[in-house]
Amino acid sequence: MRKYLMIMMLGFFALTSYAQTQDDPWWVNIELTNNKFSYRFWESLFDFGQLDNSGFRVGVDRYLSKSWDAEFGFSYGKLRHENIFEGNVTDVDLKAVYKLTNGRIFKEDSKVAPFLFLGVGLNSFSNIQGFFDEFEEGTYATIPMGAGIEFKVTEGASITTKASYKNSIQQAPSYMQYSVGVSFSLGRKKDSDGDGIYDKEDACPNQAGPAENRGCPWPDTDGDGVLDKDDACPSEAGTLGGCPDTDGDGIKDSEDTCPTVAGIAKFGGCPDSDGDGVQDSEDQCPNVAGTLNGCPDQDGDGIKDSDDACPTVAGTLNGCPDSDGDGIKDSDDTCPQVAGIAANNGCPEVKEEVKEALDLAVKNIQFNSGSDVLKTSSYASLNQVAELMKENTTFGLKLSGYTDSTGNADKNLELSKRRANAARAYLIAQGVDEGRLSADGFGIANPVADNNTREGRAANRRVELEIVFE
Repeated sequence: MRKYLMIMMLGFFALTSYAQTQDDPWWVNIELTNNKFSYRFWESLFDFGQLDNSGFRVGVDRYLSKSWDAEFGFSYGKLRHENIFEGNVTDVDLKAVYKLTNGRIFKEDSKVAPFLFLGVGLNSFSNIQGFFDEFEEGTYATIPMGAGIEFKVTEGASITTKASYKNSIQQAPSYMQYSVGVSFSLGRKKDSDGDGIYDKEDACPNQAGPAENRGCPWPDTDGDGVLDKDDACPSEAGTLGGCPDTDGDGIKDSEDTCPTVAGIAKFGGCPDSDGDGVQDSEDQCPNVAGTLNGCPDQDGDGIKDSDDACPTVAGTLNGCPDSDGDGIKDSDDTCPQVAGIAANNGCPEVKEEVKEALDLAVKNIQFNSGSDVLKTSSYASLNQVAELMKENTTFGLKLSGYTDSTGNADKNLELSKRRANAARAYLIAQGVDEGRLSADGFGIANPVADNNTREGRAANRRVELEIVFE
């Protein structure tokens, strides 16, 4: 018996010498048992309705690995069969338990966990009655083997059922032991930092942290309040995803062309103060929206308003229109559609001989009092005007008739118109294009001399010639 006891103790310490790899390695089993006689009486093994061989069993389990546990147990009960054998049986055993819920056969977290076991043990028989060969009371070695199922109820408790065959390796009865009971944890899992990860699985048991980081808090190397795992710049403090954004424009400094001045993404973080789509560094008018290099150009003539003399009217001459291209803006050009010279207010240059001829004609165009018939003394000057107009086709003439103040004003107005048309008709008769000549009368208006004298009234009876350009 001492030999077998020594074998069991050595086996137990060998099995329990493995390092603890789970946080909760020790469990206790308390079971109700029923022993069934097997030696030469196989029919009794399956007589489940007979419960007069009941007893109890207490065991201690020790976690070894995902696949293996060790169990040391003690049981006490009756063993009888009809009137052939009856006695008390006490056994102790040490078993290696193979768990099928090891991740290779069934999932580790399965609620129903089958297992197999094999071990060594000692059976002690007492109070024997009946006839069973020459069997005597005493202690005998056995090999217990069998299977069971664990039903996991909570994290710290299970219901177990087993069928164990106690195979005697000496001249002693072998029997089946059926059991059902409960298993519960002996230990209390500790979670010092309260992060839901038990200390033995927690790489930082005194600092709360997530399971994905093995129970350790995520670091924040630069101390900017953004954890390294979420920090785009873990070694440099910043407010934009953990990166510096000095100007606070939502663009991190490393990607910001203007890191100290708030700007927009379109220009790489540089500003466009007036919002005209031209960044300030390239905008000639950074504070006023515009389309011409960032400056306003209302008339779209390519000259910014601040340099445009006519900002609301398109033009090429300092921003002003110059329709005839003579370098004189239309508003100052007496002849805006005909190129001229500044000395003549934008009109074409008139030769001196033409001016002299016109001045002479004005003096020599004469009419008798109350008449619209030209005096013959007027013909020579008008002939010279006609020749000059045929030679210089760039201009026309406006003929304005006037009278002296003698007589009725209305009649004088009519008379002045006839006199202007008389001079016009004469020039046409001399070959001047009638489209180049216009005539009108203005009566006694605009006298050039004193109407109280004979000479003055003669001077006021006149037709003035004015050069016009189309």
